[in-house]
Amino acid sequence: MIAGDVATVATVYGAILLGTCIGCGLTGIVFVQTVLYFKFYPSDCTQNKILVLIVWALDMMHTILIIVSVWESVIVNFNKPEMMDVIPRSLGLSVAITAAVTFLVHCFFANRVRKLTKKWYFAAPLVFLAFLRLLAACVSTTEILRLRHYSLFIKPFPSWVFTVGVTLSASVEFIITVVMVTFLGRSRTGFATMNHIINSLILYTLETGSFTCAVTIASLICWMVMRHNLIFLGMHFAISKLYANSLLATLNTRKRLRSDHTFSSQREADVYPASMNIHKSSQRILGPFSPSKSAHLNVNVETTVVSVIDEPCDDYDMVDIESKGCDTACGTEKDSKEFLS
Repeated sequence: MIAGDVATVATVYGAILLGTCIGCGLTGIVFVQTVLYFKFYPSDCTQNKILVLIVWALDMMHTILIIVSVWESVIVNFNKPEMMDVIPRSLGLSVAITAAVTFLVHCFFANRVRKLTKKWYFAAPLVFLAFLRLLAACVSTTEILRLRHYSLFIKPFPSWVFTVGVTLSASVEFIITVVMVTFLGRSRTGFATMNHIINSLILYTLETGSFTCAVTIASLICWMVMRHNLIFLGMHFAISKLYANSLLATLNTRKRLRSDHTFSSQREADVYPASMNIHKSSQRILGPFSPSKSAHLNVNVETTVVSVIDEPCDDYDMVDIESKGCDTACGTEKDSKEFLS
């Protein structure tokens, strides 16, 4: 860094100041989503409530730390160009808080992958990689507090540790998004209601995963290419807030999915009423139907979508789809249950 240079001031103080402003705005969104969560899901399971409270508390702590770091850099060290290379302790701690939020959110989505795939060995590597990312961030925080200067931190060690941490964060997010979209796509059925729910889940997965992953990758690229300024750090300030928002958005969209499911089910019921008399409408073409065959056909098209709404854990992650279908020639039945996360 060239102390006092105008361009350096813009890419150092300007970057972290802008990143702090964006981070504070995202913190406001996290707070609103937290309030909405407790308003719309008062009977949700305790595990989810505790997770939301911890993520919200960590997000508030992260916001306080980055505000303090910007205050020290811009106000306390005003007109002291020689202090531009000094890293505030609060900034180092914010890196650990970001890693903690990221770890919790990754574990939450890894659990959804386990529910979706019904195979623990898909989720276990994700948790392991998330833990390595947390460990790398803790090492980076320790080195920041020890070195206290940007010029020392960008040396081969410990800069590669920070690089590994951010790379792991982007990799885990990318893998989670790809796995969930792939398995959700394979879960499509022949029923419009269920396909509509699955398409909605795919869309929400892409929206929450791709944007967070893109910002993390952008921060990593800036860190790799422009280590002598703090543009990467301004983006890094927003990462923990984006992860917190992706978690809360996933939890809060469950009621929206229920509404869509109810509307779709009602629409199908209007088009294909249960009381429709197939026997009379088809008798002139196919000949007389026996009562048993008529009842058999009614079972053929029966589709039941059971969503547990009033249970203690109000979670749309598990939707029990029971599809009963029959081949009219052989009379065989098929039962399938899919749990969507």
